[in-house]
Amino acid sequence: MDFATSSEQNSGEPFSSWIEKPNKRGKLPTSDLGRSPFLAHIPAAEVHQTARIGYGALPLLLGALYVARQEEHAMDKSDSTSPDAQLHDPSMKTPSWKTEVLLPGSWRGATCTLLSRGNHHIVVDTGMPHEARRLLEALEKRGLHPTDIRMVINTHFHVDHVLNNCLFPQSDIYGSQQSYEWCCQAYADLLDEQNWEKLSLKYYPESSDYEKATELMGALRRFALRWWDRKRLGDPSHFRWIESHPLPDDLEFLVTNGHVPGHASVIVHNNEQPIIIAGDALLTREHDENVFTMIPHNREQFQQDRAHILARIGRIVPGHDGEFANHNGAAQGKINSPPD
Repeated sequence: MDFATSSEQNSGEPFSSWIEKPNKRGKLPTSDLGRSPFLAHIPAAEVHQTARIGYGALPLLLGALYVARQEEHAMDKSDSTSPDAQLHDPSMKTPSWKTEVLLPGSWRGATCTLLSRGNHHIVVDTGMPHEARRLLEALEKRGLHPTDIRMVINTHFHVDHVLNNCLFPQSDIYGSQQSYEWCCQAYADLLDEQNWEKLSLKYYPESSDYEKATELMGALRRFALRWWDRKRLGDPSHFRWIESHPLPDDLEFLVTNGHVPGHASVIVHNNEQPIIIAGDALLTREHDENVFTMIPHNREQFQQDRAHILARIGRIVPGHDGEFANHNGAAQGKINSPPD
């Protein structure tokens, strides 16, 4: 449900036109969307302290794959030298998850990340409909197709993080049930023509603490009217709630509730330093003011979540910025991902 505004001066079509009139052919204006007033970030109804949800075994791939894929996987599993076979051979060292940014985060788009280990491929956050082609092209450049993606992880269920889940109909979809139910109900109430302003206070109880909150929520509502589509979240039978389903080995959820209740960052434990896929618990490395997003559900918790992530050592992938290395709690510069 995030949207952003460029920190540069307006030189083209105004931001409001992108919210209210998305191009039906899937293209957005290429000009800067201009500077607009914005509020900080956004929280929700129940505030919990940051907590961890441990590890577990990788769930089996659901659904039949195309015949060619079935044969390929069957051959891999029968081959003791295949990456999958190595994962289950206790005599061999478990390889690390390879982590690549598919779509870099920006002021108007969320980061989409690929995790790969052997034949196991996971996409963390899937973006918005107009980004579908770019996402598929980024996978294709890595020799992957949607049927190769075994799992989708959603850090939370705002529109800019989930609306391409439907590109992966055979994947399990991992996320917090708390975030899912909260976001779905929030969008439903925003669509209430008569009562949406009053209803929005259930989800953004700190709205009165922010200047121009009414203007912001109005823009948010128009954005939701144009983009929200539950059918694009994927088949509900494939949902796997993190409250009861653990992640594969060496992957861990870090619950970061400040942005929305049930928001979950992902920690990738590898043989070197860990990688933190922060989602919107960390919008950017330094300049959150450039991201036009909702106020936090709970600002204090949001600030604690951000500080907690920035205090960790390793690679950090923000929700709306390029990844960077963090050493001894100090950011050391962005890591340049290969261009897509």
